[in-house]
Amino acid sequence: MENNKNKMASGKLLPLIVSMSLPPIFSMLIQSMYNIVDSMFVAKVSNDALTAVSLVFPIQNLILALSVGFGIGINSYVSRKMGQDNYLDANKAATHGVVISILHYFVVVVLGLLFAKPFLGLFTTDLEILELGYSYTVIIILFSFGQSVQIAIEKILQACGNMVAPMFFQLIGAITNIILDPIFIFGWFGVPAMGVKGAAIATVIGQIFAMIAAVSTLVYRKQLIKVSFKGFRWESKMVKEMYIISIPSFFLLSIGSFMVSGLNFILSTYSTVAVAVFGVYYKLQSFVYMPISGLIQGTLPVMSFNYGAKNKTRLLETLKISLLISAAVSFLGTVLFWIIPNQIFGLFSSESKLLQMGIEALSVISLSFIFGSTCYVFSSYFQATGSNLFSLLVTLLRQFILILPLAFLCSKFLGVMGVWLSFPIAEIVTATLALLLFKYDYSRKQIYRQKEDKEERMISEKDYLLDE
Repeated sequence: MENNKNKMASGKLLPLIVSMSLPPIFSMLIQSMYNIVDSMFVAKVSNDALTAVSLVFPIQNLILALSVGFGIGINSYVSRKMGQDNYLDANKAATHGVVISILHYFVVVVLGLLFAKPFLGLFTTDLEILELGYSYTVIIILFSFGQSVQIAIEKILQACGNMVAPMFFQLIGAITNIILDPIFIFGWFGVPAMGVKGAAIATVIGQIFAMIAAVSTLVYRKQLIKVSFKGFRWESKMVKEMYIISIPSFFLLSIGSFMVSGLNFILSTYSTVAVAVFGVYYKLQSFVYMPISGLIQGTLPVMSFNYGAKNKTRLLETLKISLLISAAVSFLGTVLFWIIPNQIFGLFSSESKLLQMGIEALSVISLSFIFGSTCYVFSSYFQATGSNLFSLLVTLLRQFILILPLAFLCSKFLGVMGVWLSFPIAEIVTATLALLLFKYDYSRKQIYRQKEDKEERMISEKDYLLDE
C-alpha cells in the first residue's frame, strides 16, 4: 500500500502515466480491433446484416456504458479514499461496486427484452433487417452479466494501480471473440453457420471468459483492495456518492447511444447505405477514441489521488500531459483517415456507392478528432476533482445538445454531407467551452482554498495569542 501511495504521490509523472495508461490503451485497441473484425465478418454475410448490426449498436453501447460508467465511479471513489488513507471505505466501495454491477445486469435484461424490438422498428420496416437485429440483441442482453462483472473488477484493480491484469482480461475476451467469430458466423469445423446470431454468441462467450479471468485474479491473487461479502451492509451514502461520480461517465458513453440512434433516424430517411456507412465509421473511430479512453483510465486515478491529497502541481501536470498525448493520437488518426480512406473503408465493402459515401464520411468527420479528444480529457479532469456538473455538461453538449440539431439542420441544406459536417462543428464549440469551464473552475477552487488557508492562519494566530 505504501509503495502504491508513494508512486501516485511522488513518482515521476510521465513514466507513471505511461505505465498506468499503456495497458488500458492496449486493451482498448484490442477492443476496437475485435469490434471492427466483428463488423468485417458480418459485412461478408450481407449488407442487410451489416445494417442490422449498425442499428443494434446503440443498445449494445448502452449496456457497455452502464458497466463502464459505473466502473469509473468505483475507480474514482476508491482512488480518492486511498489518497486519503481511508482503506476501510475503499474496501467497502469495491464490494458495493461488484454487488451493484450484478443488480445492473438484471435491470438490463428486463428493460432490454421489453424495448429492443420497438426500438429497432423505429429505423426500418424491412423484416429481414428487423429479424437479424433482434436475434443479435437478445443474445447480447441475456448474457451481458459477463461484461458487467468483469468491468467492475477491472476498475477496482485499476484504482489500485494494477493496469496489467485488466489488459489481460480484455485480451482474453477479444482473442476469444476473434477466434470464434468466423467459426459461428460461417459454420467452420462442423459448427452450423449462424450468421449474425453467431457473431453475438462469439461476443458473449468472450465476455464470459474475461469475467472468469477477472474473478480468479480478484479472489486468488493478493490485491491492495479486498472485496468481501462477509457481513455486507448496504451503505446508501457511499452508493449515492459513487453514482454522483458515475453519472458523467455514464452519459459520456450512453449519450453516444442516443446520438447514434438520432443520427441513424436522420440517415435512414436517405438510405440504408447511409446507416451502414455511419455504423462502420463509428467502429472505425474507436481506433482513435479508445486509446484516449485508455489514457483517461490511466490518468484518472492519478488525478483523483492528487486532488484528494491536495497536490495541485501534480494534478495540473497530469492534465497537461493527458492533453498533449491525446492531441498526438488524434492528429495521427486524422492523418490516416485522410491518406488512406479508400483502403480503410474497403475492408468492409467493395460496393461502389457504400465505398464512396464511406470515404467522404471519414474525410470530414475525422476533422473533429483533436477537439473531441480535448473534451474527453477535460471531462475526466472534472470528474477527478468533483466538478461532476461540468463534466456532464461537456458530454451533453458534444454528443446530444449540439450534434443532433446541427445534423438535422445541416442535412436539410447539404443532405448526408451535412450530417458529417455537424461533427467537427459540434466538437469545436464544445472544446472551446470546456477550456473556459476549466479556467472558471480552477479559479473558483483556488479562491476557496485561499479562504480556507486564511481562516486556518487566523485560528492559529488566535491560539498563539491565547497561549501568550
